[in-house]
Amino acid sequence: MTGKFTDRVPMNSSKPLATLVLIGLVLSLGCQPEDVQPGLWLDGDLVQERIADWQFCSAVEEIFIETRTWYGIPHSTTIWSVVQGGDLYIGSYGEEKKTWERNIAADSNARLRISGRLYEVEVTPVANPAIIALVNESYHQKYDMDEVFGNEIPEWWFYQATQR
Repeated sequence: MTGKFTDRVPMNSSKPLATLVLIGLVLSLGCQPEDVQPGLWLDGDLVQERIADWQFCSAVEEIFIETRTWYGIPHSTTIWSVVQGGDLYIGSYGEEKKTWERNIAADSNARLRISGRLYEVEVTPVANPAIIALVNESYHQKYDMDEVFGNEIPEWWFYQATQR
């Protein structure tokens, strides 16, 4: 035994590089949400121009939302949306708030990915009963809730997405 550290522990400089490559691959493949599987960062071209009317979203079945988490890594998921009076609304349902909703409650800033483009938005709960009724009706028309949920259509919560 020579007493040198390098004599006792073989040095393999390729392990750290391989680990970094593997982490990069996992992050690049696992970032985008797909169907009900959540993701991390959304990719796409960031839209800089102001959107006066979100009507172009009416024909899009699913959009993606990326929210900020308390631990610093974004959370993204697939959501439904409707346009009412040129404004964009997103919704959620279920007995418990979804992860993206809890994140929005802590920080209302989010990103939406619509047809490959990113939009910086602020997401706020809709409290006005008249708007809730209109948005709810738009959801029923766009997504055929009877076909999706049958006789047990859950209660929905709606949020307005406003470009920052």
